[in-house]
Amino acid sequence: MTQPSDQLRIIEPNLRGNAGHYGELVRCICLGSERHVSSIIALGGPGIEQLELLAHPRIIRKQAFGAPRSKSEFAVLRDCARDASVPCLILTAKASHALALETCAWSGSRLDHMRLLFHWREASPLNRIAMIASRAARRQCRAIAPTAKTADFLRTIGWRRVVQVPYPAVGPSHIQRPKPSPSRLLMAGAARINKGLALIPDLAMGLERQGVSAGLLVQITGKRGGKQGRQESLAIERLQRFHGRGLQLDPSAPDRKQYEDRFVGALVLTPYDPVKFSDNVSGIALDALLHAAPIVATAGTWQAGLIERFGCGVIMEHWDSASLIKAVDESMIRWSDISLGAVAAATQLAAEHHPCHLVEAVMDP
Repeated sequence: MTQPSDQLRIIEPNLRGNAGHYGELVRCICLGSERHVSSIIALGGPGIEQLELLAHPRIIRKQAFGAPRSKSEFAVLRDCARDASVPCLILTAKASHALALETCAWSGSRLDHMRLLFHWREASPLNRIAMIASRAARRQCRAIAPTAKTADFLRTIGWRRVVQVPYPAVGPSHIQRPKPSPSRLLMAGAARINKGLALIPDLAMGLERQGVSAGLLVQITGKRGGKQGRQESLAIERLQRFHGRGLQLDPSAPDRKQYEDRFVGALVLTPYDPVKFSDNVSGIALDALLHAAPIVATAGTWQAGLIERFGCGVIMEHWDSASLIKAVDESMIRWSDISLGAVAAATQLAAEHHPCHLVEAVMDP
């Protein structure tokens, strides 16, 4: 029988830069694993060695993807499946990973040590077929879900070892007192249409007409590798043509300190598509509330549920610019109340989302 290991492997090809929450997720796992893990082997893409978020003595960074002679993602999965002595976490698991592990099982590999973190339901017809076809993976791998709906979906299609664990995140050591008014409005994260980017130009113009003193900071980093889609480019061009006095556009991905500092005193905008984000955890909204920054969110999204629970922001009635402008106006009027709600949320969410919960689910035999 293979002896349990105090090491952990993490597979994530997108571990290559500051964009996205991949590096932060590994950092959180490291911070929550002191009692369980001596070292974390992070297998990522080009530039992982320079990723500052992973500069920790217990994190061993290895480029496994993206180089001319590097292995394919399937080959890396196969090697990890064969080595049952070290638990392995697929950081952003998809139906394709389950199917790939199924082929590993055909060649004789046991999959009990493989952990798959499904951030959302792989519920499209093609993904559902792939998940159902992955019989050995469904029986042997541990599936980890951040929400009850995703966990229920996995159980419904036959996954036997399902654990629901809140998405891991670490807040600041000290929660600052609420400010009397917002210092800025913040649209953080990569620029994406399904996260409401197309609504922001109308908001910027509305704020200018109203003479709102708080500035609007919009991150316009590309989705992947700095690239923009056509719809994103059109929305950004509208913002660039506007030249509003309080509008600031940032095309770069901030480092961790810059990212955290932006939340202080901010009203954070998460006007996401209510269909695509009905059950997806928003890392931006979670980070905002951990820093006691109130949020604006679309009705029907995961973060709207946090507003209903804590009173830490304002919910947009519809996914359109008029509803966003109305929600921002209401946030200004109710700033004192929603700021206190955000402080209450910060304390509770820090305990619920502490990364030790995920680490225990991963390392438990």
